[in-house]
Amino acid sequence: MSKITKKKPRKKSLKTLRKTAWTACSQFVRQFYSDHRGHARCYTCGVVDDWKSLQAGHAIPGRSNAVLLDTDIIRVQCYVCNIHKRGAHHLFSTNLIKEHGLEWWENKLQQARQIVKFTREDYEKFAEEFNLKIQQLSIDRRTAKWKGG
Repeated sequence: MSKITKKKPRKKSLKTLRKTAWTACSQFVRQFYSDHRGHARCYTCGVVDDWKSLQAGHAIPGRSNAVLLDTDIIRVQCYVCNIHKRGAHHLFSTNLIKEHGLEWWENKLQQARQIVKFTREDYEKFAEEFNLKIQQLSIDRRTAKWKGG
């Protein structure tokens, strides 16, 4: 009689975990900047659309770990600005400098040049934290709506 052994579930690859964390981050940013109807405004051109139709764009180009999940420099963007205009970085950075100041922006640029390595556990934690934030946004919006907000 042969023994049937169950295979261990395969661990998700680092690439898959990174993508999962980014997906949760993107969803959080788009929902965070949306209104109670689910509409958000492109940070660079001002077009308004449903948050699900918009994207989360980075003020600093590149998909390095140093900038990938930094919500300080991620905002809602339309497809045209984020893809066709390659992030419209001249407008993006100008808007952030107006919000936070030049010194803040220069610090972000310096941070973006650092090499950051994340582990499997880091990506899992990021995804979990963003998903919790998304749930909290949903609760906050329902509560505000119920209170007449």
